[in-house]
Amino acid sequence: MDTETYNHLLKYVTPYIERQNTCMRKAISAQRLSATLRFLATGRSYKDLEFTTIMSKQSLCEIIPETCDVIYRVLKKDFLKFPKSEQEWLQIAAD
Repeated sequence: MDTETYNHLLKYVTPYIERQNTCMRKAISAQRLSATLRFLATGRSYKDLEFTTIMSKQSLCEIIPETCDVIYRVLKKDFLKFPKSEQEWLQIAAD
């Protein structure tokens, strides 16, 4: 994924994945998207991603499903349209 596409996607998902720092820990915000995209692109296990993302397996188990849900919600309207007519289904079949 090129930088422009990544930044465009990050702009869409940031309001939903951004977290606040606390006195106990620093928030993982933009890294949530990076870890999720790495998981989706490589199919690696959470255990393997621990070392490349420097996040715990427990964090990844929470972050990746949440971020996938957010990506789906923000992109579905424009990019994941479900065919509504027989004509649209026929066009998809032809393509």
